[in-house]
Amino acid sequence: MIIKHRSRPIIIKKLESLLKRLPLLDEKREEIRNALRKCLSGYRGEQSLDYYYRYLTSNNLRFLHGIRILHKDYFFQIDTLIITPNFLLIIECKNIAGHLYFESPYDSMIRSLNNQREAFDNPVEQVKRQSYHLMSILNDLKCPSVPIESLVVMTNSSTITEFSPAYKEARSKVIKSSGLVPKIEVLSNKHPGTILSIKEIKRIIKHLLKQHLPEDPDVCRKFYIDPDSLLKGVFCPECDVQFLKRHQRSWYCFTCRKVYKNAHESALLDYALLISMTITNKDCKEFLNLPSTSQGYHILKSLNLPFTGNRKSRIYHLDNLVKKTTSKEDVSP
Repeated sequence: MIIKHRSRPIIIKKLESLLKRLPLLDEKREEIRNALRKCLSGYRGEQSLDYYYRYLTSNNLRFLHGIRILHKDYFFQIDTLIITPNFLLIIECKNIAGHLYFESPYDSMIRSLNNQREAFDNPVEQVKRQSYHLMSILNDLKCPSVPIESLVVMTNSSTITEFSPAYKEARSKVIKSSGLVPKIEVLSNKHPGTILSIKEIKRIIKHLLKQHLPEDPDVCRKFYIDPDSLLKGVFCPECDVQFLKRHQRSWYCFTCRKVYKNAHESALLDYALLISMTITNKDCKEFLNLPSTSQGYHILKSLNLPFTGNRKSRIYHLDNLVKKTTSKEDVSP
């Protein structure tokens, strides 16, 4: 049973908007592209595991995807948490290509690819830290002492993993996607006794969901970009780079010669993701390159956005616009 569905991380949409709004010659473009590739790769790796989850035969599994909780002044995030009456399982997904070598708990994971070597945080130690935080939370809830298992799943089919003979823990915890189902069966046999009742499982889930805080980074600040330097205007949905002209309550593209009625919604979404979740008539006029604030007023009013203040000092809240757009990208297994 899927309790918390996986959703597309908001940072992906923010980075896409940032690349669209960044001047073409900005020196930060390649850095942002690389960050976007990394986020997309991780997300696709997590998605790929849905294929294997369907082969799990037990009906007593509860799935929580993408839990992020502040605990002891530290945010810890779990890609997938599987809750069973017998044990809990933390799954950390890694979509990393190349040859991966695990030396010891005290060393980084070394990736060799294209004649280059690169060090990564050791994911085995990462899931151990996640287990520690999760166990502490369960202890604070005064839950029964339930075993917490953890796995690192390499979702890239071309990945080769190698372990030093002494690092047996990594060998037992790091698996490929195809080994997930048999590994969970091994863990089920390892923990045959029921520890958590349905009521206790529901209490744990309710508490974790209540503590969940989605990551919502300020990408302009993250990459040291002045929001005033971003490109303003409404992009053509067809040409993608051509700016539209406001004409008779619609938008006209001089390149593809098409008329778009609601093209401003995408631009306002960029504004919300990159600059602010609130906007005034003046802000709208300037960001959409409109000739007057009255046009900004009519556009914002037409969206039925919640607002505070009177007409001259009115502030519109863009939260619903963001939710409406990003919810379409959520994944429902």
